[in-house]
Amino acid sequence: MDLMLPRLNALRDSEDEAAIAGAEYRHSTRLSGVGVSLKDDAKALGMGVSVKSDADMLNMGVIDSAGSAGSAHVVMSSQDKVIVGYWLVRAALNVALSRGANKNKLLRGTGIFEDALQHYSLLSTKQYSSLLVNVQSQARGGDVSFLLGGALASQWPSSPLNALKACENVEQLLLQLTQRHTYRWCSLPLCQFQRFENADQIMLVPQFTGVSSKQLQFSIEMAFASVVALMKSIANKRIRLSFSFTENRPRNIADYETHLGLKLSFNRAFNSICIEKDVLRQPLELTAQSDFSAESHVSLEGVVSNSATQTKEGASIELQNRLSLPDFVRRYVYASSNTQAANIGLPELAETLNVSVATLKRKLKEYGTSYRALCEEVQRNHALLLLSVHKVSNETAANAMGINDLPNFRRTVKRLTGKTPSELRI
Repeated sequence: MDLMLPRLNALRDSEDEAAIAGAEYRHSTRLSGVGVSLKDDAKALGMGVSVKSDADMLNMGVIDSAGSAGSAHVVMSSQDKVIVGYWLVRAALNVALSRGANKNKLLRGTGIFEDALQHYSLLSTKQYSSLLVNVQSQARGGDVSFLLGGALASQWPSSPLNALKACENVEQLLLQLTQRHTYRWCSLPLCQFQRFENADQIMLVPQFTGVSSKQLQFSIEMAFASVVALMKSIANKRIRLSFSFTENRPRNIADYETHLGLKLSFNRAFNSICIEKDVLRQPLELTAQSDFSAESHVSLEGVVSNSATQTKEGASIELQNRLSLPDFVRRYVYASSNTQAANIGLPELAETLNVSVATLKRKLKEYGTSYRALCEEVQRNHALLLLSVHKVSNETAANAMGINDLPNFRRTVKRLTGKTPSELRI
């Protein structure tokens, strides 16, 4: 399979992006992480996404159930090639080979050929996920996931991520790195962060595409280490972040502390990255931006608007401003649940994407998931946030989740989380 593919056409201009982001905000009230109503639930729950961040910076790209995006803006298949893979593959090979892996075995079954890799080469999520499976199975050491995250940071100046040197403060850097789909496909293509906000801090909860249960913890560690290393390298200073994990305290805690820092907590409701709002306002070091104009003629706004950039070496890269299908479904479920309507489901989602129900099921299966599984993930995370983090009443939580009666709410929470609402508030 030849990876030297021509660059894909840009999918949307900036006006389309603004319209879609605005539609998402208008139709996602009461839904934490997608947009909380400023009139009701934001006051009651103390959480939400600001209007400015939601419409202008996050560029979430969600279409509500009343609109129709079609499938053009969604990566429908796990075999669609949208990942700017050169630097990701180089980082994976460098780490794995240094830990005793065999190069031929690393690339076996991935459809990736090292001699065909170019700066503009594109990979599919299936290819990249297969590569990471091979790395995890062959590379020795409990810190391989963290090393992978750090390896990308060492290559960012020559990758499309070099445009992030134009960021003025920590908030802009964090949001561009973790929320912009244009950067997602060249840094963390299997991970999209859901953003929650309260008065004091922002919480980023990772959601994965094409990652099996066996890969999950490895992928979480890699994603977190990548965010830490990239932010430190681009900002030219260590950014104060804290991390929570659903797993028990690991034996290799020293690896976590080395690569993530000392602010770690385990046995929590979420895997998450938290950052205090006072940290977000900090300006970036001038030295991190001083040589930006000399190395690249691309502004941050230009990259986002045009979905194109140049690497340090001058290779033109087409950045993909598209959602993966599982991520689109997650956001559709968030937006749809607010309507509390019984007729919002798989057939309506298929119609929104202009595909048949059978095709939609097949495409989700390619990603290793289903509509039901994604719906339950959405409900579980929403319930955990409301009850474990914000500790709201059953009535408030049920209303926010679109559940009409409390007995049904309690049964739903127990089924999704294994605990009662009262137990989750402890």
